[in-house]
Amino acid sequence: MSIKKSAFVGIVMLATLLLGACSSDKYQPTAAGRQVQFIDTKPADSCQFLGKTEGRRSSFFSGLKTHSELIRDAASDLMNKAATKGGNVIYNAQDTSMQYISDIAPTDAVMVGEVYSCK
Repeated sequence: MSIKKSAFVGIVMLATLLLGACSSDKYQPTAAGRQVQFIDTKPADSCQFLGKTEGRRSSFFSGLKTHSELIRDAASDLMNKAATKGGNVIYNAQDTSMQYISDIAPTDAVMVGEVYSCK
């Protein structure tokens, strides 16, 4: 590989890592999102179903994150969206992403769940 090509590849990799680091704040739970809980048992009848919601984390500008790290970001996105809808509980959350195209290139992470408001 020529020096020009090596330098170009190095610059692209550095830019990808820096952009990934800059974009990660978007995937932190907000104050309201931190109040949302994931549950495994069906919510009580007194809880109001608000609809299904999807949390997503793109793998494009995420740097060198694993699928586990991407799905954690998608879960934070899901919690924030649930809170925005007025929900405080997510039931039946599932990782609906395609996991991996290969060991090197993870696909976007997607988590879907049913959002409820429980008083």
